[in-house]
Amino acid sequence: MIYLDNAATTRPFDEVIHETEAINREFFANPSSMHTAGYLAEKKINAAAKTAMEAVGAKDGTFLFTSGGTESNNLVFFGTLQNAIKRRPHIITTKIEHPSVLEPVRFLEGLGAEVTYVGTDENGFVHPNEVASAIRENTKLVSVMYVNNETGAIQPISEIAKKIKQANSDILFHTDCVQAFGNADINVDKLGVDMLSFSGHKINGPKGVGGFYFSRRVHVKPMILGGHQQMDLRSGTLNTPGICGFAKALELTAQNAKEKREHLARLKDRLIANLTDNTAFFVNNAEGNYAPHIISLRVNNVRAEVLLHALEAHGICISAGSACSSNRPAPSHVLAAMGYDKKRIEETIRVSTGAFSTEQDIDTFCTVLKEEAAALSKFTRN
Repeated sequence: MIYLDNAATTRPFDEVIHETEAINREFFANPSSMHTAGYLAEKKINAAAKTAMEAVGAKDGTFLFTSGGTESNNLVFFGTLQNAIKRRPHIITTKIEHPSVLEPVRFLEGLGAEVTYVGTDENGFVHPNEVASAIRENTKLVSVMYVNNETGAIQPISEIAKKIKQANSDILFHTDCVQAFGNADINVDKLGVDMLSFSGHKINGPKGVGGFYFSRRVHVKPMILGGHQQMDLRSGTLNTPGICGFAKALELTAQNAKEKREHLARLKDRLIANLTDNTAFFVNNAEGNYAPHIISLRVNNVRAEVLLHALEAHGICISAGSACSSNRPAPSHVLAAMGYDKKRIEETIRVSTGAFSTEQDIDTFCTVLKEEAAALSKFTRN
């Protein structure tokens, strides 16, 4: 199998697998228990939290362990705006956010919140001035993703943060970092953000675990009530193996971030070089400030869904868009926000490399892609 769908999920590092296995065997006690075994498990949780804070460059604030990026993103909105919804708070976000941001925002909009959805340019970038111009007197929260999951566009988060603080220093600023960690520089002070969201399975960690960082000035109300775990902010027995595996993935990704980005950039360049002599292909994100692991590729006169299954027959895994909406096919809202027409959207695939991707993977993919695209295009009705 040639796996080129790393933006959907990644294969865990061997060290992560070993870590979770060891924790399951040796530190299986409930970390909330009062006995020694529980205390030792709690120490592992605390060490993981310290690793997470260091990974995001945070000197203070709080890091909560969640079930993943979706829960973390939901907590941003439902956790910070619970008490404000009756006063019709204003929220600013973008048209290209992940559904785990857009759906909570739409839900709050239905309850009375006012929302501005900022667009992008044709290359998928949000302009800081457009965010700034959307700010109102009642703006409470701004959320702009760091790296887009379909195009890899790296948004100018620090510039946006400066514009927000200049307009009103009380506004909270969140960025979804699910696709960013390891693929873009993350430091909460340099970025100027108040909240960050993470997911373990996007960085070669376990599934079902993620993180939510927030600064001291953010007041979060819990969404999950029960046993008062994690400072009363997220109840439920802590997933010690998953959390420790997540921390190991954060540690390894942070250590090797520069080398990984260089490796992925070489793979992207290799893919582009393999396809530039063929007019049937167009790389939507060939040049510009894009994360190196995502290649948005249009295959002329071939529907992405058809091509996906053709490649799968050769053992090649790619995506026709975000995996989070794959069971509910719909035109990409990200590409639509960039001004792509229906045909261009339907012909765009997403190829996403990762730590285990090789040059041979890219070469084989390009060879098979050319063959299948040539064959399938003959059946296209214009």
